[in-house]
Amino acid sequence: MQLSTEQLVMVLNALPDPVFLLTEDAFYAGLFGHSDPGYYHDGHGLVGSSLYEVLPKDVADWIMEKVHLSLHQERLIKVEYPLSAQQVKGLEDKTGPDGMIWFEGHIQPFPNLIEGKKAVIWVARNITQRKLLQDELLHATQTDPLTGLYNRRKLMETLQEHFAEFQRYGHTLSLIMFDIDHFKQLNDTFGHLQGDAVLQSLSQLCNPLLRANDLLARFGGEEFVILLPSTHRQDAFITAERIRTSIEQQLAQVVGMSNPITISVGISELTSADTSMKALIDRADRALYQAKNSGRNRTVSL
Repeated sequence: MQLSTEQLVMVLNALPDPVFLLTEDAFYAGLFGHSDPGYYHDGHGLVGSSLYEVLPKDVADWIMEKVHLSLHQERLIKVEYPLSAQQVKGLEDKTGPDGMIWFEGHIQPFPNLIEGKKAVIWVARNITQRKLLQDELLHATQTDPLTGLYNRRKLMETLQEHFAEFQRYGHTLSLIMFDIDHFKQLNDTFGHLQGDAVLQSLSQLCNPLLRANDLLARFGGEEFVILLPSTHRQDAFITAERIRTSIEQQLAQVVGMSNPITISVGISELTSADTSMKALIDRADRALYQAKNSGRNRTVSL
C-alpha cells in the first residue's frame, strides 16, 4: 500500500519530536512533528523566517556552523545544546515546558534542493530529564556527601589540569593543606555527630573567604586542601592566615563548644623543578606536619 502525500504529511506531523528543515542560508523551510506541549513549544510559526530573525546571533551562528559541517561532510552530525522559549522570538508566550530545555540534535543532509538551496533535516529531541540525571550523577562523583565540598577525586583532576597549564604557560599555582588540631580527641570526647558538625561548619566558614576560582576540597578525614590558581606563596599565606584566624575565632561558637577549635596549615607553590603534582602536594604535607610539630594552630610555607 502506498501512502498519499496528505498521509505522509500526517505521519510527519505525528512524530513525537520536532523535525526542522533548515536551508544553508539560515531559513526555516519546514517544521513537522512535536505535538505534545509537555515537551515542546509550537514552533510552526517560525517557518519562512531566518534563524537570525528569531534567535540570538551567537545561537544562530552555532546552529549554522553545524548545518554547514553536516553539508560539507555529507553525513549525520549529533550535538547537545540548551535552548529556552524565551530565547526564540515568537515562542515566549507559547504553551510548553518552562525554563531551559536540553536538546539532542541529529543533523542530516537533505537529499534535494529547497528553492535552489542545500538544506538539512534537524531532529531535536528533548533530553532535559536525562541531562539533569547526568548532572546529578556527576555531582555525586565529585562531591563529598558530608560537607558538600569537592572530593579528592575532583581535586586531583583539577590539579592535573592546572599542572598542564603551568607546564605550558607558566601559570602560577599555590596549594593550602590544613587539618583540625586534636580532631580524634574531639570525636572521642563529644562523639562523631559533633565531629561531623565541626567539619560541616568549617566548610561553611571557609567558602566566603575564598575567590570564585579557588577550589576547596575535603582531602580525607579532617584534612582539607585549597587550590589557588594564579597565586604565589606569599599571597596564599595571607589567605591561609585569614582562614586559620577565622576558624579559631568562630568555629567553636558556631558548633556550640566552649574551647577554641584550631587548624594547622601547610602551603606550597608550583616550581619549575616539579615534575608532577605529587611534588606540590608532598611539600604542602611536609609544611603541615612542621606546623603541627611546632605547636599547632599556625601556618608554615615551603
